[in-house]
Amino acid sequence: MTGDLATLPVMSDTCPRCGAAFACGAAGPQPCACAGVGLSPALRQALAQRFEGCLCRACLQALANGAPLEPAAAEP
Repeated sequence: MTGDLATLPVMSDTCPRCGAAFACGAAGPQPCACAGVGLSPALRQALAQRFEGCLCRACLQALANGAPLEPAAAEP
């Protein structure tokens, strides 16, 4: 691949866990949000099996802090 990483667009995505819009930095000039969140190898494997694509930083942080894979349903 040619070109500077700083010229690559940051991907806009929707978190498959919570539905929030976020910008995945995996293809951008800055590190992806998941690079700064300490996820265990077992949790990373569970996430890869359960979800397709990236999760937002809020979900990654919640999961790292022990939240369940599925978020709680919103109150009506």
